[in-house]
Amino acid sequence: MNTIDLKQLLTKVPNSPGVYKFKGEDGKILYVGKAKNLKNRVKSYFRKEKNRPVRTEKLVSQIVDLEWVEVGSDLEALMLETNLIKELRPKYNILMKDDKNYVYVKITNETFPRIKIVRRVERDGARYFGPKTAANQVKKTLGLLQKLFMYRSCDLGLEWPKDKVKVTKKTIAFPCLDYHIKRCAGPCISKIDPVEYGKSISEIIAFLEGKTEVIETRIKDEMKTCVDAKNFEKAGLLRDRLLAIEDLMKKQIVTSSNLENMDVIGFTLNLGKAYFNLFQVREGKLINQENFIAEAHGYLSGDEAMAPEVIESFLYDYYQKASDIPSKILIPTSLSDEDFFLNWLENQISRKVKLTVPQRGTKDQLLELATKNALSFFKQHQARWAGFDEEGDTLGALKKALKLEKTPKRIECFDISHLGGTDTVASMVVFENGKAKKSDYRRFKLRSIEKGEIDDFKSMNEVLLRRLSHLSTSPDGLTIKMATKKSLTSLNELLEGWNNTEVEEQKEWTTALDEDEVIGVLRVQMEKDKMLLRSLYVKEDFREKGVAKALLRFTIKKHKAKRVYAAVQDDKVDFYIKQGFEEIKTFPKDFSNSLKEVASRGSVNLLAFNPGKNKDESFNTKPNLIVIDGGKGQLNKALEAMAHYGLEIPMIGLAKREEDVYMPGQSLPLLLPKDSPEIRLLQRVRDEAHRFAITHQRSKRKAHITQSALDDLPGLGVKNKMKLLRHFGSVAHLLSSNDEEIEKVVGPKLTQVIREHLNAPKNS
Repeated sequence: MNTIDLKQLLTKVPNSPGVYKFKGEDGKILYVGKAKNLKNRVKSYFRKEKNRPVRTEKLVSQIVDLEWVEVGSDLEALMLETNLIKELRPKYNILMKDDKNYVYVKITNETFPRIKIVRRVERDGARYFGPKTAANQVKKTLGLLQKLFMYRSCDLGLEWPKDKVKVTKKTIAFPCLDYHIKRCAGPCISKIDPVEYGKSISEIIAFLEGKTEVIETRIKDEMKTCVDAKNFEKAGLLRDRLLAIEDLMKKQIVTSSNLENMDVIGFTLNLGKAYFNLFQVREGKLINQENFIAEAHGYLSGDEAMAPEVIESFLYDYYQKASDIPSKILIPTSLSDEDFFLNWLENQISRKVKLTVPQRGTKDQLLELATKNALSFFKQHQARWAGFDEEGDTLGALKKALKLEKTPKRIECFDISHLGGTDTVASMVVFENGKAKKSDYRRFKLRSIEKGEIDDFKSMNEVLLRRLSHLSTSPDGLTIKMATKKSLTSLNELLEGWNNTEVEEQKEWTTALDEDEVIGVLRVQMEKDKMLLRSLYVKEDFREKGVAKALLRFTIKKHKAKRVYAAVQDDKVDFYIKQGFEEIKTFPKDFSNSLKEVASRGSVNLLAFNPGKNKDESFNTKPNLIVIDGGKGQLNKALEAMAHYGLEIPMIGLAKREEDVYMPGQSLPLLLPKDSPEIRLLQRVRDEAHRFAITHQRSKRKAHITQSALDDLPGLGVKNKMKLLRHFGSVAHLLSSNDEEIEKVVGPKLTQVIREHLNAPKNS
């Protein structure tokens, strides 16, 4: 994003307290900060100042985008900043290791409760109030409460079996000083019973809940008396005490002590679109904010309360993909059919979720804050795209030229790179709304190409097969489904021909069907959310077509497995490794009998797979247009890969020499003016894919050359090779270094060996 775009955004930053996030070129968060006044604080980074720290200069030079979240007070800004830093771990923030920036007041769950200041909330039955940002003020206020209500602060274990106290844990001599100076009612010596003591604790709880009027009135009356008596020093102390109480009782809505997990969704309508803000509250802390845009044709600004289908549509779309679904969701307006949505969601995650439209209290305030930030997101979005009319026009022209049904908002481009058939790699670059989205770029190491083999057509086919596999669960022409009574006969025929068995438990089997014929099967054993693969077989004529992978993907998703295990012979290990499995040393006890059965047939390799680990948002997003770097040959091989999965995505080839655009099914290229905006956009996309592929190929070749050179050195050892690689990066850098530098890494003897075998001078 250029300076003009940042200037546009800066005009929209509000004068309210909140948290700001600076982003780098790759979309990663560089820095999270808090401010009493967002506009003043954010603008200060972009003013030219002398003697500014180098760290700040470096940060500012990398900022290409910014976002902000508005909150109710500067104290809330501090808490949200802390939560976000711990969650996002930005590069330029000082990362805190604990929660020492704020505290809680804890009332223990005992016969004679104690009141303590703690740093963390635990599930121990105690009552917590907070968080509070100033521990010193909390201590002062608790000191005042102890004077008024005489509660104990010791660690004695006290019980009241009948009519007299029993000390079960002696940590100090009692009664202590607090009793003698009238700071404690003396429960340790039976001077007060649990009922009377409990009344004092109830009054303290009422105070901490915000019912402070009685104590505040008492202090104000005492202040007035002191002023009348011209005792201004004591009046000043009372004033400070009153301010401390008022500050202590400020309610925070971005962090609470109730340890709730919930999503809070606010939205606003404008210009035919809905702008959503989603707050993620986990363990009582607001840890993340996400923004989304959806089409909302026919709705005007202010229609939010009359648009339940807008929020309903968003809920279905978001929670179909979300991996972290809390037990409670706060929304601004009721759904037309709430029960249907909740039943659908419960079927997705196998537990109950509560949908709430809050009317008052902290939750209502949090929802108001989410709605406020949805409006802020609309303003940010408008400013961010204010200077991009040209790209919007270009995408429209490209849609028209290629006769596409949808505007190509997401374009993916693929390129192959190698050097004489060695180190063949491929790149995928992504452009969204006409701009490079580097966070979604991906690289590929080719698996089907032998060393020295040059075959761009085969390479392109492999890359598209691997990329598009993330968008489909079934190979072209086949159906993947759980075994049914209808398919049982065909399933048993396949099993009899394969290993002379038949189905015992139908629910354990997933089938791949070519019309009504079962051509592939997968048998699993489920123990809660753990899955064991028992059998996997595909008929020979259908192998190498993605059937086995499709069976795996479908079954894992169907059973909602969180961990998948397999015990396989040596010749099957490579297949499972390619699917994302990793070798492990032990199996869960739940599968011990099945493991013995497999082991009885020969040695086995233990493997495990975490389905959530390999989720890739870039690969899971469907493009509006795929551009292949190459002519008809590369395009046809890419189209074969797409047909394999039965997908329909617009795809074109862009040949380098004449910048010809090849369309599927057309022998002649599409004629586009060489200076037209649409061809220039395609060239930018293609050139970026080429640059990204070349960079990856060179780094791989450099690593191989370095590794090869180091492998030739006798007596160096793996550990020392790794040291040299980490320190110098390449043979060229190693050769240009003097003996003293090398000796620091591997010592004088090995330095001599390196010089002799690399035929380099001893000093350079």
